[in-house]
Amino acid sequence: MAKIKIAICQFGLRDTMSHDEMAAHLRQQIRLAAQKGPNLVVFPELTTLGLLAMAGEGLLYAELKLAMREFIAPFTPIYEEVFTEEARRLGLFIVGGSHWIVENSQDRGYNVAHLFSPNGSIVRQRKNHLFPGETDWGTATFDGLKTYDIGSARIGLMTCYDSEFPEVGRHFMLEGAQILICPSATYTERGYYRVRRCCAARAVENQVYVVECHQAGAISVPRDKPFTSYGKSAILCPIDDQVNVTNGVLVEAPAGDQECIVTAEMDIQVLAKSREASEATILKDRRPACYKKHYRLY
Repeated sequence: MAKIKIAICQFGLRDTMSHDEMAAHLRQQIRLAAQKGPNLVVFPELTTLGLLAMAGEGLLYAELKLAMREFIAPFTPIYEEVFTEEARRLGLFIVGGSHWIVENSQDRGYNVAHLFSPNGSIVRQRKNHLFPGETDWGTATFDGLKTYDIGSARIGLMTCYDSEFPEVGRHFMLEGAQILICPSATYTERGYYRVRRCCAARAVENQVYVVECHQAGAISVPRDKPFTSYGKSAILCPIDDQVNVTNGVLVEAPAGDQECIVTAEMDIQVLAKSREASEATILKDRRPACYKKHYRLY
């Protein structure tokens, strides 16, 4: 199949007072997305962050490290069960955004993107680059990025801040990725535009599709620095006469501050045409030998 349809769940960040409430919200959005007939459903970064409200209205930012361990990490088995069951039942691939996990009581936490397959398997990709502040929560960096087949295409998972490093997108492209999936959670409009501009650049310079999925909404904690999410989820593409999308935005959410689902169909075969015969054959025209000899790359 040359075409793939993707449904982006711009998931609503809101005070969530129990694990059952979060599980029900996730299932609701998965099933709404499935009604659009996609091959792949995508959720944002830190999809389960609303569970921090369980810590109570007195939670302070300085206490986040403990709160993440007490209220987010214990949801991991339920998070994986919900997405595994729905992927099997609906026959879909689902990127469940990312979820904050710890592997044992002594380990640091990781911001982990998850890919759930219709056959019940789970891929876990830890975030490589941590935005300043994530380390406050006891989150650790990770080395290593892989690409994965989802039947009709090969994808790479680059979580939010990872998109702001050209090396990440280039690695994925060289490993055969045709679609870069970017689960994101940006808490200011400035943060959103950084991710948007960088995702657009990754699409153009690597001649790939980029799926940018944001949280939208707010929670009441921490009391001294409450989280507010903003971002217009989108599918971005190369800009040339083959894809023929003048601004490089295949589809975009109508607003960045509310929960919604947006869908679009991508033609994977058109990427080959872009790379070989478009008005801007960027990958074909690279000069690696020149770069190695004359450019300072690191």
